[in-house]
Amino acid sequence: MANNKELPQLMNGEIKCESISDVSLEEVPITPNEYEEILNIQARILQQLALNHDAHETLQQLCLLVEQLLPNSVASIMIVDKDTNTMHVLSAPSIPQSGIDALANLKPGEGSGSCGNAIFHKKPQYVLNTFEDERWKDLRDIAYDFNLCSCWSMPIINEENQVIGSFALSSFEHRMPALFHKRVLENAAFLVNLVLKNQNIEEKIQHMLYYDDLTGLHNKRYLEKILQKKDEKILLLYDINNFSYVNTTYGFKIGDKLLIKIADILKNELAYSDICKLESDKFAIVLDKDININKKVQKIKEYFYTQEIIIDGITLNISFTYGAAKGKKDLYINAVIALKQAKQNGKSSLHIFDKQEEVIAYDKRKAFIESNNLLHHALQHNEIIPYFQGIYDNRTKTITRFESLARIEQDSKIITPNQFIEPARLSGLLPEITKIMIDKSFQIMSQYEHTFSLNITEDDLTKHYILEYLQKKSKEYGIAPSRVILEILEGISANGKKNHIAQLSALKKAGYSLAIDDFGTEYSNFERVLELEIDFLKIDAKYIKDIDTNKKSYEITRAIVFFAKNAGIPCVAEFVHKKEIQEIMLALGIEYSQGYYINKPNPLPQAI
Repeated sequence: MANNKELPQLMNGEIKCESISDVSLEEVPITPNEYEEILNIQARILQQLALNHDAHETLQQLCLLVEQLLPNSVASIMIVDKDTNTMHVLSAPSIPQSGIDALANLKPGEGSGSCGNAIFHKKPQYVLNTFEDERWKDLRDIAYDFNLCSCWSMPIINEENQVIGSFALSSFEHRMPALFHKRVLENAAFLVNLVLKNQNIEEKIQHMLYYDDLTGLHNKRYLEKILQKKDEKILLLYDINNFSYVNTTYGFKIGDKLLIKIADILKNELAYSDICKLESDKFAIVLDKDININKKVQKIKEYFYTQEIIIDGITLNISFTYGAAKGKKDLYINAVIALKQAKQNGKSSLHIFDKQEEVIAYDKRKAFIESNNLLHHALQHNEIIPYFQGIYDNRTKTITRFESLARIEQDSKIITPNQFIEPARLSGLLPEITKIMIDKSFQIMSQYEHTFSLNITEDDLTKHYILEYLQKKSKEYGIAPSRVILEILEGISANGKKNHIAQLSALKKAGYSLAIDDFGTEYSNFERVLELEIDFLKIDAKYIKDIDTNKKSYEITRAIVFFAKNAGIPCVAEFVHKKEIQEIMLALGIEYSQGYYINKPNPLPQAI
């Protein structure tokens, strides 16, 4: 957009906001000059109304005039859709299209930002810190993405005393409004209502609600209206590949111009009629039920493959990923599911929604949600506990140490990690589980003398807390570091980032031992194993569990043992679940065995 301001950039992933901490702003009176500035804005807008200027241009002008009164700010006007009770941007000349898209279809409510609260509560909202204020809890990503530090919003109220929208000032600094700023907001909200009333703009608003402001195409609300008709049709969604790179490399203005150009090609060159611009870089076409989807997509692919798009001297090659659905109902959600699957299949793919496939996918999503709920309940109610499984020394014929294994104890039922570890990883909660396991394992093992092992993950190393936390708990419970073995997955040691490897080395220096868990599952980095001076190799269970019947498993295990003995590293065989397998472990000279044949996991260490 021509008037878009350059939003402050994020540096090293951190939000850069200045803090304006004026004291008692509420007590600062409005000066004569400030009154004059408010009156000048009012006069300019009233003059435009008298001259019958376009209402949209008048509102744009109002936003720009108000922005001049507060440095480092952007103004926006949001309107409420009567039919859906959702908010949409009516005017925001300094906000990029991506920001306008992010603010579309918001529901007024407690966590819906300053504007959502102003409309919901029918009173002004002044938020000092959008990154922390509860009123912004549902829009926190928008605050971070566009560096909106503070936001003040005034409800727009019509003659029937109904809230029809809001006028807001968003600042790139943490600040609260002085009395002058509040009067500016009140005046602006009044003028917006006056513009809408004076122009009898209801029909224009409806038009704006059904058309994309940037491209002139129909928008998502129009698409939803079409899809309400229950006749059979095809919905094709397509998403621009790597569009975010255009925005980050060349800026939002180039990105906006590219969207406009693509819309023009789709409408005029490829001659599609029912085409809609959706959020961000997504488009939709409604097609007749008898159309061949594959041929239609191939036509789009061929056009953009042979045509370069030039924007302000920048040459861009564009491609899309496609998702399609056919039917009478649930077309949009089914097409979205198809598009997501297409992206998983690979860029530029087409995936057509298949009901049978979706039943399977739905069951998987449902299972994940149930597991995720289980995990959060366990964390909130202190239900994660350690179970200890003995590790048998094949040379001394005794259990000499234990592995601490995570379990959830809920309603007298013990739940194993296969039901909650994956949701924990995807939710970023693995470090929380690790901390609980360290604390509870140290507390229990302080009553014993055995060595014991704990699992740590790549997420723990990424958080960069593990050494300090271990040392703190070692001191708290009187556990010597030499008693603790830290089990890491093979991939961390083989392909780990430099700071991860540095942390593992620091843990070794602090006296903790290291074991590589599930060794043999990935591309083994034998050099890294030697470099880190690994204390133990735990052979992956998939080679042990069928070693008595699978020659390949036997040969791989024998090769690992050969390497380990030459390197002077003891091996631990996992999943030793029967006598025949234990006999093979002894024959191969494997130093330690672990599994249900040896010792089942228990709430307390049992060396029997």
